[in-house]
Amino acid sequence: MRIRTLATAGAVALAGFGVSLGTAGSASAAEYCTTGYACLYYNSDFKGAFYRQYFDIPNYAGYYFSASAAGSAGAGVAVKNNTASVDNWDFDWGIRQYFNSNYGGASQGIPAGGAANLNGDLKNDNASGKFYR
Repeated sequence: MRIRTLATAGAVALAGFGVSLGTAGSASAAEYCTTGYACLYYNSDFKGAFYRQYFDIPNYAGYYFSASAAGSAGAGVAVKNNTASVDNWDFDWGIRQYFNSNYGGASQGIPAGGAANLNGDLKNDNASGKFYR
């Protein structure tokens, strides 16, 4: 699992100034995928709502899609078993989507800087995601 000390230090600093940081947060319709994140999309071809993943997640239960610049279809829907495509804006790490929780079962890797529609085994059947080198 990647440690994000800079992000943690920034969050601590902002919290010290009384700025509230939400863990799930909601994206506005103008939200884009940005460098350092793998973005999971509700629809194929990187359309609809998305979830920006920044760290390994052994179980997508409790994580939800937010509206994106690519649309709001799927906003508020659980990420687990509802992802159709992945756009990886992390240019150092690939991300692998897994059929089962805890990184098990069928999987599909999306390389650093890559993007793909999930294959038939994983489309709308993803349960966890882990970054890899």
